[in-house]
Amino acid sequence: MTSLYSKTKWMLITVAIMVIAILGAAHHVFARQPAETRLYLVSIGVGDVDLITLRAIDTINKSQVIVCRKKTEDKFVKYLKGKEILDASLSGWRTYRKDRAAIKNKKERRKRRKSNETRAKLIAQIRHALDAGKTVSVLGSGDLLIYGGPYHWYLEEFKDMHPKIIPGVSCFNAANAALGMEIMSGKESHSALLTTARDMEKFSKHHPTMVIFTMHTKFEDLVEKLKTQYSPETPIAIVFYAGYKDKEHITRGRLGTILQKTQGHDFPFEHLVYVGDFMN
Repeated sequence: MTSLYSKTKWMLITVAIMVIAILGAAHHVFARQPAETRLYLVSIGVGDVDLITLRAIDTINKSQVIVCRKKTEDKFVKYLKGKEILDASLSGWRTYRKDRAAIKNKKERRKRRKSNETRAKLIAQIRHALDAGKTVSVLGSGDLLIYGGPYHWYLEEFKDMHPKIIPGVSCFNAANAALGMEIMSGKESHSALLTTARDMEKFSKHHPTMVIFTMHTKFEDLVEKLKTQYSPETPIAIVFYAGYKDKEHITRGRLGTILQKTQGHDFPFEHLVYVGDFMN
């Protein structure tokens, strides 16, 4: 009898130790998990409204506060009815973490101060909404982080809130679809490089397919830079308004003659340049 009692006692002790260990481990795991995300950076796609994703729509639906520009609000009005709208005022993002005191020109200093104040107001509004338990979505077009655009600063400013990115269709995806070609199928190179006009010369000597985000660079200047690394016979294509059914179009040519084909053309901001022998 005593032996049975002893065995039972030790069995219970062993079970109790196991339960405590499991509960301790569970507590450790949950303690390490970040706080629930209530701040989202949401891609609404590029071009037409129907390129928005279902995930983006679901995220917007569960958000009480939307941060966006006025033209975005007007474009996606059917998804934003009844939402509290905050003006994105994206003019303020370029000055984030930059010292205003270093600017000598008084006019530029005033402009920088106004920009900082606009951004500070938006930050305060977003934090006020988050503190009130609301879910906030910041809306932007294309791929929000494909280059140093106006959305990366949200990640730094609100890193304590664990913001989450909702991906979407970028101009790169839409332009590839417009071209209807496999961009990795070049004869000289089976690589594709996404770059800006500023950095493309660093990599062009290997002659990869280049997808150039021009960022207001004059097309003539872009072509002259490319000519120093690529032959005049290299195919080049400009995809205008990728993702817009009614406006999307492509101009194709060779590096040596493309300026003749585009002479007098007014280039909009919405265009991508492709260079590479995959188009042969």
